Amino acid sequence: MSAPQLPPLPARPGNLTDLVLAALQRAIIEQQLPPGQQVSEASLADSLQVSKTPVREALLRLRHIGLVETADRGLRVTMPSASRTRYAYELRAGLERSAATLAAERCSDAELVTVAEAAQNSLEHALHGDADGFRACDLAFHQSVCEAARNPLLEQAVRDALLLTGALRARDVPISGDSVGCAREHLAVSDALAERDGHAAGRAMYAHVQHVMRIVLDALGEPDADG
Repeated sequence: MSAPQLPPLPARPGNLTDLVLAALQRAIIEQQLPPGQQVSEASLADSLQVSKTPVREALLRLRHIGLVETADRGLRVTMPSASRTRYAYELRAGLERSAATLAAERCSDAELVTVAEAAQNSLEHALHGDADGFRACDLAFHQSVCEAARNPLLEQAVRDALLLTGALRARDVPISGDSVGCAREHLAVSDALAERDGHAAGRAMYAHVQHVMRIVLDALGEPDADG
């Protein structure tokens, strides 16, 4: 498989590793870096017109998250797998249940408003059939809940899980799914947080992520695949 040719990064301020990470994630989702593609620091650095250091750091992050994996001759883009997708969503469900439980205990009134607005906005976009708007609000909702948990280690773990499941779904399952139902589940989590009911918030979040997992696995055609 030939070396990937990615567009160079535009000159702009920001952490270079983060910019490279975002560019590689986008290339994986859009299959400029297709499943199974061998990736190397040298070729990617040359394509992106950056030094090897931020590429190396970004690849380490992607390997940690699960979007690239070790191969015989270095690293390659992760292949589609129903079992991998299931594992990713199971991990995310557990992490986000913990985040929602803690958020109910720790979040400020301002954070409750942020979560509620993201949940309501996700429903409005879903009802209007705005897939891009829904996805943006969906991510904002989940990120706002994990931030409200006020545990930086848990927050980073949730963000990594969101990145992995989001990238796998966008690449392998380009469907919108039950966005209205998912948005109503956001509201259920938000309502439980407003009641400061950690058990209910955690249970609602876990059920929501499990629902999304079933949608994705059904679309893959292997809802009961174990590997």
